[in-house]
Amino acid sequence: MSKSLSKKLAVVVMAAGKGTRLKSEFPKVLQLLFAKPLLSRVLDTARTSKASPGQYCVILGHGRNQVSPVLEAYQKQYGISIETVVQEPQLGTGHAILQARSVLKDFDGDVVILSGDAPLLRTESLEAFIENHQSTGNDLTVLAAHLDKPFGYGRVITEGQRIQRIVEEKDANSEEKTVQYVNTGIYCLNWQKIEPLLDQLSNQNAQGEFYLTDVIGLAVKRGDRVGSSSLEDWSESLGVNSRQDLALCHRLLNERTQDRLMSSGVTILAPEMTFVAPEVEIGTDTTLYPGCTMTGEIRIGKRCQIGPYTTLSGFVQIDDDAKVIQSSVRDSSIGSFSVIGPFAQLRDGAHISHHVLIGNFVEVKKTHIDHHTNASHLAYLGDATLGSNVNIGAGTITANYDPIRDIKSETHIQNGVKVGSNSVLIAPVTIEENSSIAAGSVITRTVSAGDLAIARARQTEIKGWVVKTKAKTNPSA
Repeated sequence: MSKSLSKKLAVVVMAAGKGTRLKSEFPKVLQLLFAKPLLSRVLDTARTSKASPGQYCVILGHGRNQVSPVLEAYQKQYGISIETVVQEPQLGTGHAILQARSVLKDFDGDVVILSGDAPLLRTESLEAFIENHQSTGNDLTVLAAHLDKPFGYGRVITEGQRIQRIVEEKDANSEEKTVQYVNTGIYCLNWQKIEPLLDQLSNQNAQGEFYLTDVIGLAVKRGDRVGSSSLEDWSESLGVNSRQDLALCHRLLNERTQDRLMSSGVTILAPEMTFVAPEVEIGTDTTLYPGCTMTGEIRIGKRCQIGPYTTLSGFVQIDDDAKVIQSSVRDSSIGSFSVIGPFAQLRDGAHISHHVLIGNFVEVKKTHIDHHTNASHLAYLGDATLGSNVNIGAGTITANYDPIRDIKSETHIQNGVKVGSNSVLIAPVTIEENSSIAAGSVITRTVSAGDLAIARARQTEIKGWVVKTKAKTNPSA
């Protein structure tokens, strides 16, 4: 880490907005971007940076009872502490930062202010911004960007190389509206020096709010060192205020992720039909076929085939040379040279070893399957363990759930077992090694090693039954 990133740092995230234009029952910062809330993605950017924030504060408002559990889960997952304050009522960005005083009253260092609805900022861009602020010795630095069409953004008014003030769109005059250098809403400031200026904010403006941007003019007037850092890619500052904005964020983040993957040796046959979350990591020479959707902590090895039309979600590990074809995998792992699908579902802790075949219309739930085992079609394997070289016939079910007692039990199928088609294994039950289950059997107790188990009614034939029955039903026929 460079020396300029070694200064004590706190991160404040403004997350009090309602997001009226989204027309949602959820607050704006909980809208999902590749299955992860906007607020979580903003926190990810700060958490993974080399700046190593020592303190986090999130300013809550609308929907805070919904946001708080999300923050609690985030802290538990990543082992960080996040303090919260409440902005009620919401009287502007300056008023929001005033609420953070109670958390930062003894803080002596730099504070980065982020927007909870701006999820596209790259970690590298945040690091460069903080380094620019600290290396120049600024008291306050604004992250700005050049826009060809700056409508709706606050304009950064400069004089030479120095910032003079920021003017919001509704308060800008005709000349100021021609300025294309805009405020992204991201700041870095020396807290001890800038914090007293918050008391001088006024709400005498078109919105009747206390603007954080007014601190810029106050700092300049006092003679503080105020500067800006330019964001190379303006889209990183995009905020989500509508469903259209959310769709654009999905497209931009998807393009960014796919570009990274293709540059590292992954083939994506139809980028416009493929959706990959930024957390996904994929090895070289793996091919993604059209219609794939991947969200979550997903790791895929080398030389794999994923798709077409495959959904991976949650925590998924796929080893080298595996294939997942037209199937769904959630919170599961797949070993090398295994083939999944088409039309298979793995979920909730399915662990597939190497050289395993899970065929069409097979569902595997919370089950460990060892190497060289096949379940080729039309089966349900839940709460079970399967050894190696097992063959599961079509229509086989592990009956794991007792709805009367509301309990689930396990089925254990040992090495070399052959299960005939349309068999039901009623848990808890063990099928010992190298045994065989006859087709159509309902197994309720242990099958010993090497035995053949048959549990079905003996076939009986009644001579002439069909002819006699028809004659009785329709004598004239």
